[in-house]
Amino acid sequence: MMDIFVRFTAPGFHHWAGASGERSYLAQPHRHLFNVEARVAVSHDDREIEFHDLLDFARAQFGEGDFGESSCERLARKLAKKMARRYGRACCVSVSEDGEVGATYSVEP
Repeated sequence: MMDIFVRFTAPGFHHWAGASGERSYLAQPHRHLFNVEARVAVSHDDREIEFHDLLDFARAQFGEGDFGESSCERLARKLAKKMARRYGRACCVSVSEDGEVGATYSVEP
């Protein structure tokens, strides 16, 4: 089995309403440059899914702007599930805050 992947960045704001103590500042909306990597399983090496089509879809579904209380974990899960529904195959999405910390979510169709 083989995966193809696309990478892009999306500026946005989010916050963690439950933040407290030393990390209480995270309860306020704050900006990140979210780094996204989206992978989709393919069964052959002859461009089964066009890279640019995957990139356009992933960017459009991820969006940008105010993500509210969505964490990297939630953003990755949401996009991976949308990709799995669209392509009907295994997908994996990683989302990081400024390329430093983040999460990966994998889903089977």
